[in-house]
Amino acid sequence: MTPEERDRLVLRLYDNLLDIEQRLIPTGLHVFGRPPGDAEAADMLRMVASFDRPEFGVRSLPGLVARGLGLPAYEVLLAESGSSEYRLAQRERVEAVVRLAIERFLTGGGEGAARLLAGEANVPVDESLAIFRLLGTIREQLRENGELDALVRAMNGEYIEPGPGADIVQNPGILPTGRNTHAVNPYGIPSAVAFRRAEAVTASLLNRFLQERGRYPEAIGMVLWGMDNIKTQGEGVAQALRLIGVEPRRDGMNRVSDIEVVPLDRLGRPRIDVVMTVSGIFRDLFAQTMELLDRAVRKVAAMDEPPEMNFVRKHAEAGAREDLAFDDAAARVFSNSPGSYGTNVDVMVADGQWDGADEIGKLFVTRKCFAYGRSLEGREARALMESALSRVEVTYQNVDSAEVGITDVDHYFEYLGGLTKAVQNRTGERPDVYLSDSLAPLGKVRSLEELVRLETRTKTLNPKWYEGMLKHGFRGVAEIERRVANTFGWSATAGAVDDWIYDEIASTYFLDEAMFERLRSLNVHSARSLAARLIEAEGRGFWAADEAVSQRLRSLFADLEDQLEGLAR
Repeated sequence: MTPEERDRLVLRLYDNLLDIEQRLIPTGLHVFGRPPGDAEAADMLRMVASFDRPEFGVRSLPGLVARGLGLPAYEVLLAESGSSEYRLAQRERVEAVVRLAIERFLTGGGEGAARLLAGEANVPVDESLAIFRLLGTIREQLRENGELDALVRAMNGEYIEPGPGADIVQNPGILPTGRNTHAVNPYGIPSAVAFRRAEAVTASLLNRFLQERGRYPEAIGMVLWGMDNIKTQGEGVAQALRLIGVEPRRDGMNRVSDIEVVPLDRLGRPRIDVVMTVSGIFRDLFAQTMELLDRAVRKVAAMDEPPEMNFVRKHAEAGAREDLAFDDAAARVFSNSPGSYGTNVDVMVADGQWDGADEIGKLFVTRKCFAYGRSLEGREARALMESALSRVEVTYQNVDSAEVGITDVDHYFEYLGGLTKAVQNRTGERPDVYLSDSLAPLGKVRSLEELVRLETRTKTLNPKWYEGMLKHGFRGVAEIERRVANTFGWSATAGAVDDWIYDEIASTYFLDEAMFERLRSLNVHSARSLAARLIEAEGRGFWAADEAVSQRLRSLFADLEDQLEGLAR
């Protein structure tokens, strides 16, 4: 390795460490009716201040500081800090000033913080005061918690004031808590804001594949969830439309009434074929959106454009040559049968009810192969879905929340993992798997492996996270076990978990004798399930465990079994 190569490697490593250090994570379970502590609130405020808030008419603090210091835009510093030591130093300078300003705001209020920014970074006081006023409002609302009062009113059958659903980083308007989460106007999906935000994410997704493969992907398999699109006002839908190369047309009441095809010369790239698997809740709440998506695909498929610039048309024509009607070959919106929900992939994985991995993909298709759109209306269409999946090169899902990650709940591997395995069954190769990162200001897209590693480092193996969980006793151990089970789900569906992850989990929770004693004393049932999951990972070939570690795990598992059966302590 040359000195230059070494320096680039060190820069990338340092950039990854910054990602880990700056990640917003929970340090305990949410306690109903209890507001966040001062340290947690400070972290939330810092993240809120890291994004432009056009709906409130304020710029992000890093953006204001970078401009005040005469530096390139903060987004440029973020993008280039992983390859340029000079840009990294500038980025750290900006972030140091922002941290100092947030600290001054928490101790001395908005005016003191604004004066500090004026002195340290030449930021006009009136500009920074705008965001500090917003942070001040949020800070006061965080100190309130209306959950218990709202629960009592609900039990009395009384009215509860509605409010939007999201997390605080995405939408500070969710505060104060304790309100009744409302949905959105389905005719406004995607909103203008969601469509604008989707531009950076889709560009990042396509550029990632372009850099790694030297070309654009022809087909992307995409997961769309109902609640996520409620919380983001349709960001996932907007991303699908942008990938296809269309934009929504709005009527005089700002309702999405139709779509318009973006000309190729303005689009500047091929139209990507998007195979959409939508949840049952999305199907029920957004029937007109599903029809809009289907209409967009069919309109693009009918365009007289070169096949190398219109992959939707290219693949529909290929399907027609496979004895499918052209209209059928253009079906791209799939969900459960009417009245049915879920994929059951999570149940299959959790219960170990599978022998070969291909069973997972088969189950996913069986549950999700009902086509929706023009003249389809939930018709079982396994052949159409398998034909569409046979051309997919990338599977993708938009992660909409800073609070819930891909190893927090099993629905992510149930849907995106199940879709990935279904594609692998059809093509013989696992597609590239990507997810957006809602905490990244640039609309960053990570590979599945990268995000599993990041969440493992920042949560599962992070003492701040697991000590926060263990403060909750029995339930905390259950949360640790659930996270490891969801990590295992990514092994089962996508083979995306490195050996070192299982090594470190075993070392942290079982080979450390004091930790093992804490787990078994707090919740022997979850401790046993955690050990069983690690043993299963080795048995299924997902983890090449050291023989001594394997034997130790089996011995501890036997001890836990004895304890549950009353044969020991």
